[in-house]
Amino acid sequence: MSVEVVTKAQLEGLFGQGKDVVVDFYADWCRPCHALAPEISSLASAFDGEVVFVKLDVDAESDYAAELGILGIPTVIHFSADGDEVARTTGVAPASELARRLELGALTS
Repeated sequence: MSVEVVTKAQLEGLFGQGKDVVVDFYADWCRPCHALAPEISSLASAFDGEVVFVKLDVDAESDYAAELGILGIPTVIHFSADGDEVARTTGVAPASELARRLELGALTS
């Protein structure tokens, strides 16, 4: 499943829509970010209809990344439907581990 790239404004527009949002903060030049992409796509497919998955380019939105305290990439943050941070993880991991780290299992229980 393809994960859409969004801006800060587009991301903020997703909050309040009734679904949790998972954001993959990445950069085009980041090799680990490219390695993580298939795992994010796998999660997006697994949680299709339950959770919105998007990507945000930290180079294009560097002020926002700094505001969120993103110090390394790839960083993935799970936000509640209201935009509150639920969990975050940095680095590459298999989809199953990402789901655990991001506390996504609770959504299906």
